[in-house]
Amino acid sequence: MIGIGVDIGGTFVKFYVMNEHGEILRKEKMETLPSIGADGFLRQIASFINQIKTQFSGQPIAVGVGAPGDVDNQRGILRYNPNLPFQNIDHWPLADILQKYTAIRPYVANDATLATWGIYESLLKRQGDNVLVVTLGTGVGGGLILGKELYQGSNGTAGEIGHTKIDCSPSAPLCGCGERGCLEAFVGTIGIRRRVMESIRRQPHSTLAEMVQQEQNFKIELVSRAAEQGCPVALKIWQDTGFFLGTGIANAVLALDVDTVVLTGGVSGAAKYFLSETQNVLNRQKIQTPFKNMKLLVSQDPNMGGVGAAMYAIYQELKK
Repeated sequence: MIGIGVDIGGTFVKFYVMNEHGEILRKEKMETLPSIGADGFLRQIASFINQIKTQFSGQPIAVGVGAPGDVDNQRGILRYNPNLPFQNIDHWPLADILQKYTAIRPYVANDATLATWGIYESLLKRQGDNVLVVTLGTGVGGGLILGKELYQGSNGTAGEIGHTKIDCSPSAPLCGCGERGCLEAFVGTIGIRRRVMESIRRQPHSTLAEMVQQEQNFKIELVSRAAEQGCPVALKIWQDTGFFLGTGIANAVLALDVDTVVLTGGVSGAAKYFLSETQNVLNRQKIQTPFKNMKLLVSQDPNMGGVGAAMYAIYQELKK
């Protein structure tokens, strides 16, 4: 069986063609162009799927689509996403449209959810019964494996650890979702940038402050570069990141009792600066039972969204 994974992003769409043994047979990248409109965009995705159907004619084809935002995984609808550059795409029926153009009904789910399946298949080799994956980037997302199955909840929104609250004070930072005190507002790149700017205003002569002043656009790598040079301000930023992240993970583990937590996404590239503090938070929990044997791992493979989409589609088809 051939699986086609489609990982939709605001800048690019990534395609992965895989077989049931987990081998990547082909991968492509397509720019997300607002000029072609929403329908033209899906026609381009359908064109790639149809190419693969022709290339592997005679073999069964399964398609998985990971979409950012609020996804109805049962009906294949993107209910809401503010980051895709198209007009009027609330309640966008991705599965129906792609099925019309390809004659294949795709499995559609949140992109972080399908990245979770990719990590479970590719990194963990399905080891572990209950797994939490935390995606650390501009936003903070997540996904869950419960009882060795991808758990998406009643509405397809399970695993949204980034919008759990770690600060309930009125002065808590505002998250992009409109709430205050979300984990994302502290450990997503926007939240880290806010804390960096607050710190360099207080300490304008630090190495980190000098680096930020020299750059036109803030990049998260600046904090790691300054930390590499021993800058106390940068090291404190990462230590605080580890503390906040540990608090969010502790809440999730206490609720779900998972055996494995995997961090992924761009911010996880700085794990050597914050992971020890995250582990310290977990070690300090008074109720230690769910933490004693829990594994805390890091994956920096950027392919997991597309890989997970392809492998999940194959898995679902083989279950039928």
